[in-house]
Amino acid sequence: MSGTKSATMTRILSAVIALPVYVFGLYTDVLYSLPVLVVSAVVSVVCLYEYYQIAGRGEGSDPFLALGIAGGIAVNVVMYLYAFGGFNVKPFDARVMFAMIALFLTAVLVAQTFKRPIKGGIYSLAVTVFGIAYIVFSFSHVILIKALNCGFCYILLLNVVVMMNDTGAYFGGVYFGRHKTNFAVSPNKSWEGYFTGLLFSVLSFIITNHLILLFAGVMLFSMIEAVLLGIALSVLGHVGDLVESAIKRDGAIKDSGSIIPGHGGMWDVFDALIFTTPLFYYYLMLRSLV
Repeated sequence: MSGTKSATMTRILSAVIALPVYVFGLYTDVLYSLPVLVVSAVVSVVCLYEYYQIAGRGEGSDPFLALGIAGGIAVNVVMYLYAFGGFNVKPFDARVMFAMIALFLTAVLVAQTFKRPIKGGIYSLAVTVFGIAYIVFSFSHVILIKALNCGFCYILLLNVVVMMNDTGAYFGGVYFGRHKTNFAVSPNKSWEGYFTGLLFSVLSFIITNHLILLFAGVMLFSMIEAVLLGIALSVLGHVGDLVESAIKRDGAIKDSGSIIPGHGGMWDVFDALIFTTPLFYYYLMLRSLV
């Protein structure tokens, strides 16, 4: 079996094993929809851990790993309490989020002041906080989407489109890629791959939107909206991939990890969803106001 075919089979097998668990966690409403919190926390915190490993510079310039992981879990819990008010928690007060931010920043600043050398302090503080803000805060919006009316349908649609965009870009680049983009952060990506991904994104959005209407009786988006959102999610998904590529290139590594055979690290799989999930959620919020 050729190297390309072997890698493709490994990617497919990994997806077949991991996807049912992932989808079930997002779908089920048991235990006050607690599984969506577990999925969001596991994905975002593992991605955060991989990011911290990439960004570490040593000599006092490493991110605060333990504090960052604790902060990442706390962000997910606060998002969950805001979205669901689970376990009979009183109505959520926004000051809970503000308090968490204040406590987290206080802990990191105290740790930097008393446990780290002065040199590299700006870097370690910035890396620690940025990881929480970009990776964990962004992906944990999946909890907010789940809490919406027909929330799982929106999550399903978003995931299908983003994953098909990535799949189309991968196969389009492997089998048809001729013209390199020459982007500094990912010079080997091809325009053929990007446009194949865009085509897959639009078609999968239209088809999934129609299937949800057929089986769930819910019309999420019009045809025109489906096409435009398919294009937007494709472009934004590629940007999310390039953001991760830029960070990995700065860290001089190819994959963010090796937790998912054939795909690399958790962040390699969820880079596009980390970028698109909050934007998709706020689009839904804006749409509901119009």
